[in-house]
Amino acid sequence: MRSHLVTFYLRSLSQSNLFSVTSISEIAMPDIFGKTMRDALEGKDADYILERDDGFIRNTTGRDYIKPFEEWIEGEREAILNIEGPILDVGCGAGRVGDYVKSHGLEYYGVDLSPLAVEMCHKRGHENVFVMSADDIELGRSDFKTVVLFGNNFGLMGTPEGVVKMLKGFHRVTADNAIVLAGSRDPEDTDDEAHLAYHAKNRAEGKPPGQVKLRNRYLNEVDDWWYLLLCGKKLMAELAEEAGWYLEKTIEESGYNVGVLRKKGL
Repeated sequence: MRSHLVTFYLRSLSQSNLFSVTSISEIAMPDIFGKTMRDALEGKDADYILERDDGFIRNTTGRDYIKPFEEWIEGEREAILNIEGPILDVGCGAGRVGDYVKSHGLEYYGVDLSPLAVEMCHKRGHENVFVMSADDIELGRSDFKTVVLFGNNFGLMGTPEGVVKMLKGFHRVTADNAIVLAGSRDPEDTDDEAHLAYHAKNRAEGKPPGQVKLRNRYLNEVDDWWYLLLCGKKLMAELAEEAGWYLEKTIEESGYNVGVLRKKGL
């Protein structure tokens, strides 16, 4: 899952009136994603726990965020062949996409709300990487031809409304005929009873089945709860359409989809 950044979710939920915050910057949280990636780059195990609010847990590792291109899942390796520069990598982490982009001589920009992730990108030679929210991109240019949202970053704003707002913002900073490479696991591609029960509860509450409430545990730290929206092809297409994009094609692999969204005129 790449996606990364507690403040993305807090801002989205605040705007959706799920709870109120007066200043995102006043909310102090451990930068667990950043710490796991830093430790992975230093050769440590960087294993951490992803916990859902119904008690379901998944053991994962920061090493997933620093994999070289040869170790990416097949769907992402195929999708990245569509890129044209300049590229904007949203929720860029330690810059694994940037490594590939720069190796092909293309211009790379990244944004992430993990200060540690941005610091690591700078140390690894990715200069145009900034601490910035996905729904408020301000980089002084409007000519990006590719936006990358790998991992589950298509849904990193946590709600349908948040995702639409993010995609509308991408419309503003991209060139004509730009694409978004939108990664998300299809939440309903499962027969796990725990997941099916969670989906049913969401539907009963009027939420999309793939809206999940999560937190991370690493070493002796735990972050606050945050939301992620997992989307199948139908919901991805609907949200894209609402925001001025259309789902041109989907690259599927074992329940994980990379949608290629093509820009329309608003």
